[in-house]
This record gives sequence, C-alpha cells and structure tokens, in this order.
Amino acid sequence: MSASTVSTEAVRATAPHWPNRRDWLRRAGSLAGAVALLSACATPGPREFTLSERQILAALSERFPANRRVLEIFDVRLASPKLRLLPTEDRLMLGFDLGVQERMLTSRSFKGSLMFSSGLRFDAGDSTVRLARVRRENLAIDGLPSLLASNLNRWGGLLAEELLEGAVVHKVEQSAIDQAARMGLRPGALKVTEGGVTVTLEPIRAQGA
Repeated sequence: MSASTVSTEAVRATAPHWPNRRDWLRRAGSLAGAVALLSACATPGPREFTLSERQILAALSERFPANRRVLEIFDVRLASPKLRLLPTEDRLMLGFDLGVQERMLTSRSFKGSLMFSSGLRFDAGDSTVRLARVRRENLAIDGLPSLLASNLNRWGGLLAEELLEGAVVHKVEQSAIDQAARMGLRPGALKVTEGGVTVTLEPIRAQGA
C-alpha cells in the first residue's frame, strides 16, 4: 500500500493523545508545586513555596459543576467557582453560581450565588493541601419566596461540609516530598498572602521530641 493510501484509522491510531484542558491544568499545577518545593529546599535561609491563586482555582474547578437534591424540595447546581484571597483573615473566599429548581410548589427555576470562606491545612498522610473550617458566608437567590429561601439558607452550612470541607486544592509530588525529607524538612505552616498561599518548610522533629 502506498503512502498516499494510508487509511484515516491508521493515522488516528498513531496520533498522540493530547490531554484536555482540565487534565493539563491539573498536571501543570502539580508540576509547578513540585518545582517550587524543590527550589525552596535548595534556597538558604527561610524556606517556603507559594501556591498561586490560579493553581488553587484549577484544582477546585475539577469538582464542579456539582448537583445536589436538598430537603426533597430543591434540585441545586453549583458551578463556575471563583476564588479571592483574604490575607488579613488567613482564609479564602469561594463563590459559585447557583441554580435552584423548586420541585413541589411552583416547579420554577431560580438563579443566584452562594459564597463560602475557608481556611487551609496540610495533610501529611497524602501530601495534599486541603480546605478546612469551611463556613457559609452569603446566599442570594433572585425571586425565591422568603419561606423557601429560609429553608435553603439553613441548608447552606451542610452543603459546605459535604462539597468543600477537606477538598484537595493541591497535591505535592512525592519526589519533592522525598527531596525535602532528605534535607530534614517537610511542609508545615500555611499562610494566605496577597500573592497566594505560602507553605513553610519546617524541620522534621524526631519522634517523641
């Protein structure tokens, strides 16, 4: 068979697989965090690395849109996560577009927004940075009757626990963790700053110390 008669199927079989945008962002974020940690290990003086706002938002975006049924009355959809750093409070502000379908009385659909704030913690068990102490900050739904709105408002805190508490916003590559350990260091304290989330590398204490 000549080169000119090569089938489309054969071309497809040999073509490289390109990851989609979400996979690319996740892998790029993990690589950037590993490089930052390794660079921090090689730097004299205070050692730390910073997770950017973009890295954190990319990780959160993998979890949304999310759909939940609430109190058997509402079908709720959270989408389009947004992120704002709150350095003075050492927390993050998370905002979502909210869609609500009321199922029992009017069968109407409503749109609004839902906002949470959250702290952060490092989980040494799997080398991840996770959301912690999530709390609902604001719920706004255009045109929803006040009685229904009050029921939905009470439910907001439960949604925070279900969808966001403990959510992973970054995973540090194991090779970077191993490199830090060889230097007697490990990720420790987290701090929200104007430029992102700073992770400080702390000395590994001897067991029982």
